[in-house]
Amino acid sequence: MSRFAALGLGAVLLFLATCQGPPKPPADEPEPPAPLPPAHHVQIVAHPDDDLLFMNPDLAEGLRSGRQTTGIYLTAGEADVSNKARYGAARQEGTRAAYAEMVRKPNDWVRGTIPVGRGRLAEVDTLREAPHVRLVFLNLPEDANSQHGEHTLTRMRADPSLTVTTTVPAGATVPYPQTFDRGAVVDALTALFDHLQPTVVRLQDDQPDGRYQNVWVGVHNHPDHVAGAALTREALAAHRPSAFSPMVVTYRDYNVADTPAALSDVDKRTTRAAFSAYARHDVFAEGLMYQIWSDNSGYRYPRRGRWAAWGEGGAVQAYAVRAHGLARWTRSADGDWAGPDLLPLPEPLRPQVTLLGGTLVAQSANGARILLLRQGSHPRWEVVDAPAAADPAENGPPAATVDSDGRIVLAVKNSAGGVSIRRQVSPGSARWQPWTELGGTDVQDGLSVVPAEDGVVHVFAATRGKVLRWQVPRAGTAHPEEVPIGSAHPAGPPEAERARDGSIRVLVRTDRGGELVELASTRQGWSPGRTTYPGAGGVGAPTLVTSGPRSGADLIRVARDGAGAVRVADGAGKPWTELGGAVSDHPAVVAEPGGGVTLIALGFDGELLVNRGSPAPGGLAFTGWRPAVVTPTVLAERAD
Repeated sequence: MSRFAALGLGAVLLFLATCQGPPKPPADEPEPPAPLPPAHHVQIVAHPDDDLLFMNPDLAEGLRSGRQTTGIYLTAGEADVSNKARYGAARQEGTRAAYAEMVRKPNDWVRGTIPVGRGRLAEVDTLREAPHVRLVFLNLPEDANSQHGEHTLTRMRADPSLTVTTTVPAGATVPYPQTFDRGAVVDALTALFDHLQPTVVRLQDDQPDGRYQNVWVGVHNHPDHVAGAALTREALAAHRPSAFSPMVVTYRDYNVADTPAALSDVDKRTTRAAFSAYARHDVFAEGLMYQIWSDNSGYRYPRRGRWAAWGEGGAVQAYAVRAHGLARWTRSADGDWAGPDLLPLPEPLRPQVTLLGGTLVAQSANGARILLLRQGSHPRWEVVDAPAAADPAENGPPAATVDSDGRIVLAVKNSAGGVSIRRQVSPGSARWQPWTELGGTDVQDGLSVVPAEDGVVHVFAATRGKVLRWQVPRAGTAHPEEVPIGSAHPAGPPEAERARDGSIRVLVRTDRGGELVELASTRQGWSPGRTTYPGAGGVGAPTLVTSGPRSGADLIRVARDGAGAVRVADGAGKPWTELGGAVSDHPAVVAEPGGGVTLIALGFDGELLVNRGSPAPGGLAFTGWRPAVVTPTVLAERAD
């Protein structure tokens, strides 16, 4: 019996048994608290190689850590070559080879099938010596396949009645074509989510920056990337998580070639090795562009470490956008954490949130609105229009602060590629001044705003070539000045903070292997010299936070490295201290009144993690990562 047939029904039952969990109790019995789910990463991409090019090094890091990882491929990637079956099979074999390379195991897979609803099957492959690694192939037609009409996923997204026939790669475990319409694709993905119960879902960019990749007319990205991500979001909305609603991480695609690369040299070697293993099977995967893509990586919407803060009554709160709502954790004045509660949302949100004491600042998924959650005895959502734009999706995520007058200030990268700023009319008011255009060109997503005296705020932004600052007075506008970071180019959003000595510090990752550069601005201008920190690796911006008044450090610098662990520098020019852990994206930092800080992060399994740093000779001494909530709570209801 071949290894294809050997899997058969037994492997399908094993796959479902490991993913579906125990049966639920009868409805008349109270349901016990659900255990925390194991960390399970699921990435959904349009083609074999998309995850290798655009989701690394995060992908390789998760695989090597042993976390359950499933790649789902919507199309066969067969293009419009004469022998589509052979080319589609070669690309899938390349994907298997790349995953085996990333976990350093033999390229030996158990191949079988998995039901995906409405009597349809998909191929599922499990790496024999690393069974936490799985690949699922749906084999829908690729955009360039003219056999049944081009632009299949795009047309299917627009026309629910359109029916298409799958491509059958040579040697596929589903050896016959199947028909799908839009509803069947969404149902298939929903069924996979329900089986797998992912804690992290990785997507491609369905809102690509319209300034780049004009070769893709109208979409600025491969059409399959955009349509596939949109269909996946529809399936996520229908997914029923058994415990935690998953985190969703969206990655930029081809336009990473249009911006400076932030990856460290170590991370580049990892991504190149994975793609090289794939490329040996794909006759078209060669040339400089593939190396440029694999040498860079970026989240679509940069998230800052401002999602946890002190609130009313001595409590600390932390918020995170999930697939089905807004998760909230609360630390009481006694130091005990509770949560997460899943709050319903007025509409879908982008992932970046900023917590300003009792007010949460977020942004609608379509970029048209900024939403403020006013906490207190009667929480309420307030809507503020974003800068006017022909396509509001081109508005970047808002940065927010409170000025010395007590008014909330919002700053946004607008659709023209400049910066817009807006303030409340008065503290606590629901009325806002009009948007003021500060100018600027080629501004990238991810701004930082810092308050100063007399109502002044400092706004920082990065272009592809430099970092800019506006010093905006209480009334009126300002002109940008260039922050002297040297000959390096910013490779991520700047992070700015006001130190205890009154200076404004700005920290930015650069294209020199991810090296970070820090500068200080005083009343007399920029301080001479620059402080540099070696590139920690990984993807995302650093966090820069003023420490508590009794701490010996003025500012705490935090970065997530290429292994998903956290590094801290608690003094200017001090080396990184490796704190370990395995966290997703940007850690938040809360300064403690007695000195020291608490680092707050999200684990890949959905838990909130904390790590307390106390003043000690030579710097901060950290206790190590631990779950914030000792007894897990169950999300009481979905935010439908």
